[in-house]
Amino acid sequence: METLLQLHHLSYHYQDGNLRIDILKDCTYSFEQGKTYAIVGPSGCGKTRLLSLMGGLEAPCEGYVEYAGEDIKKKGLKRYRRDDLALIFQSHNLIHYMNAYQNMICAMNIAHLKEKHKKDKALKILAELGINEQEAKRDVRKLSGGQQQRVAIARTIAKNAQVILADEPTGSLDNHTRQSIIENFIALAHCNHRLVIVVTHDQEFASQMDVCLKIEDGMLVECMNKA
Repeated sequence: METLLQLHHLSYHYQDGNLRIDILKDCTYSFEQGKTYAIVGPSGCGKTRLLSLMGGLEAPCEGYVEYAGEDIKKKGLKRYRRDDLALIFQSHNLIHYMNAYQNMICAMNIAHLKEKHKKDKALKILAELGINEQEAKRDVRKLSGGQQQRVAIARTIAKNAQVILADEPTGSLDNHTRQSIIENFIALAHCNHRLVIVVTHDQEFASQMDVCLKIEDGMLVECMNKA
């Protein structure tokens, strides 16, 4: 497998008065295209912070991130996030004055996708995640938390980004939908050659990923056993 995303000696800390608080320390790892990865660890260990650094949303105190062999800062963070990256947040980050379908089309337009049948593709992806056409045309504020999460995931799938970073993507979902999301992520990696990296507390989710990583004392290490 080809390396797509590389972390080079990433560190992150902050000052609390005279005290330095180390969150991440010398994190170095190569993520391969076509694979799924879970990042686990206790609350507050730095999982979400690491995801933000990989997504170019925050800058590390030391080290750098490479995408396809190029430092993401040299590539341009806006270009990287627009063209190569899809992010799924715990807070969904949907555009609230749009319905689910419009959120999908907006994401596809921002990514400059050229598909002739965007409407059909958007509705098909939503349907695969349990959002029917009537629900797709409903104001997203009127959808349940689980439905909003599915729309956020569907929007990510539609974008066709090479790297998918997800922060607790199944936290508000029932078991059936949760398993459907897991299978979608696996298919995106194995069939469409995407790189999928998921931060999760869900050990069952982590066990189904190709590689399980954990943050231990601020360092990123491979789990001895997946779950």
